[in-house]
Amino acid sequence: MCQDQVILTQTPVEAEFAAALDGERAERFLAALPGARAAVLARLRRAFAVEPLPQVSVDEFLHPADLLTALRWPNSANLVAEVAHSVAGLALSRTTSPLTTPFLGRSLEEHEQSVVDGHPLHPCCRNRTGFTALDHLAYGPEHRPAVALRLHPVKEHVVFGDWPDELRDGKEILLPVHPWQADHLDITTIGRLDASPLMALRTLSTGDWHVKTTLSAQITSAVRDISGGSITTATTVSCFLSGVVEGIELQPNRASAAVLTNGEPDRALGVILRDKPVPRSNETLLPLAALTARPVDGGPPPIRALGDPVEWLREFAELTVPPLMTLLARGVALEAHEQNLVVGLVDGRPSRVIYRDLADIRVSPREDLPERLHASPEALRAKTFATFFATALTGLITALDAPDADLWRTVAKAVPDTPDRPALLHDPLPAKPLTLMRLDPATKAWAHLPNPFSR
Repeated sequence: MCQDQVILTQTPVEAEFAAALDGERAERFLAALPGARAAVLARLRRAFAVEPLPQVSVDEFLHPADLLTALRWPNSANLVAEVAHSVAGLALSRTTSPLTTPFLGRSLEEHEQSVVDGHPLHPCCRNRTGFTALDHLAYGPEHRPAVALRLHPVKEHVVFGDWPDELRDGKEILLPVHPWQADHLDITTIGRLDASPLMALRTLSTGDWHVKTTLSAQITSAVRDISGGSITTATTVSCFLSGVVEGIELQPNRASAAVLTNGEPDRALGVILRDKPVPRSNETLLPLAALTARPVDGGPPPIRALGDPVEWLREFAELTVPPLMTLLARGVALEAHEQNLVVGLVDGRPSRVIYRDLADIRVSPREDLPERLHASPEALRAKTFATFFATALTGLITALDAPDADLWRTVAKAVPDTPDRPALLHDPLPAKPLTLMRLDPATKAWAHLPNPFSR
């Protein structure tokens, strides 16, 4: 790396990434760094505005890591490192080439990989602690790599649900393992599955399945292993939801499996298999995030090309708001953010919605579901309001080219007369305190937004 490149980098991770890249990619990476720093600073600026954090001036800093270092918050060292990695990862993400497939002609995998900037609100939006620059390129969905899942033969294992025959070898199962995990754990493998990474990176599309793998790396805000509780209850939760969710389809958990270590499912070697959604005739399937994602070329979000914004939102709200609010009234809260909602478009108009990744639902206490999923009525309301209304819908409305007030009035018309309706339409809207949660993972606090319905 030349001296000029050293000057353009401001943190060790930026310098490491630049040194690892070839000449042209390194130049594009360096050119993207100022924009990446500004984008992460904007996320922190929002955090200081809405989260229960000490009030500081953000504008005097040009790098988010410098800002967080200057604050000298207790227990902030990890957050400083994560944000520094996020800036480097975001700049590297923006070096990817634009997709050339027409928007409505893209596969689900292509749409998943079109979300270049990651989480739109999280300051650790492209943090992958433990990943090198080459790991980002090899495994990050925004770089559109082909990833070969490794098949690990396991004698001592636990399986729940309908484990496919293709992943069995006599009494052994063949456990799909992410190649990054396989290399870091130095495990034995005897075969491979060609796969495409989805938005979540550790979930990949292969054959008829979406495979949720374990990654002992911090991706955005958490280490992406799979707890023993999630392995043992994945199909139970799926069956429960299939009986109570109406109006929104589910991507069911077909099976789960893990290596047994000392008689318990190993957090570092587990898998959840989901049936891959199949598009209907003339239908495009895509995560909601792909509609609002920032294009690599800096153009408008794709949703702006799909027709009248008020009519589009009306159709989407009628598909999503009544079932989510009805579920909440029945004591079930979905984690309904942009990554977990897959939208079916026919001629660009919303025709159905599929909910996926069932691990983070919460329910009123009930004997047939584990206690870790139980939550109070207040917590259920906060989860539904924070993930769908404060995150997914707010992002959608921000991306649409129409007055916000008109769009929120359109959503309000779809809100059914349930016990939670008055709070939704009048109270401050809870939102996840994403930065505070990295400083204090055990926090029970919420951020709050002005109620958009009552403006």
